[in-house]
Amino acid sequence: MASVCDRIVVACGRDAGSAAVVVRCSGSTYALAVDLALTRRGDYAVCAALCLGRLGDTGRYVKIREVAETMDLPASYTPQVLKLLADAGLAEAKAGRDGGYRLTRPSAQISLLEIVEAAEGTLALERCILRGGPCHWEQVCALHGAWSATVQASRDALQATTLADLVEADERLIAGRSADPEPTGHLGPRGRRQRPTKPAR
Repeated sequence: MASVCDRIVVACGRDAGSAAVVVRCSGSTYALAVDLALTRRGDYAVCAALCLGRLGDTGRYVKIREVAETMDLPASYTPQVLKLLADAGLAEAKAGRDGGYRLTRPSAQISLLEIVEAAEGTLALERCILRGGPCHWEQVCALHGAWSATVQASRDALQATTLADLVEADERLIAGRSADPEPTGHLGPRGRRQRPTKPAR
């Protein structure tokens, strides 16, 4: 490849989890990327859960407007995002002047996997990675084992990371410190463009 391509540039995108390998060959540019980023809905769901973990983990209800303002989410879309968390049993709503949303369990008992799946659906290998085929061994292709292990590793990492972990890392960012000074295998607090929540007033 060195004799054909001018250079290879590896760059991380602004959104967490995205990376790109850009290869420039003979005056042309090709972008090769594996997109591991959340969808916008997943992004917003993690942000909203992080806000509830920071502001509502004491049991108080957090207003929809407060969630939107704190996490810089679209005000018109925030109710739908919070409803996703409620439908998944992670949050509950209360109407009235003192109402809003709060977590149904302590943040230490809510996994990042639960939050992601509340918005994105089940993280599972539901179709052949080879675009539907060919699979010759009882509907299992040659890549099935390796890719299934990759999916399971992702599930394990998200399951091992709690909302409390994200809140703690977020607070470290607010204090101007590293989010994860000692690697523990947990994912960092990259819910939304690596911006920490505003300090609670």
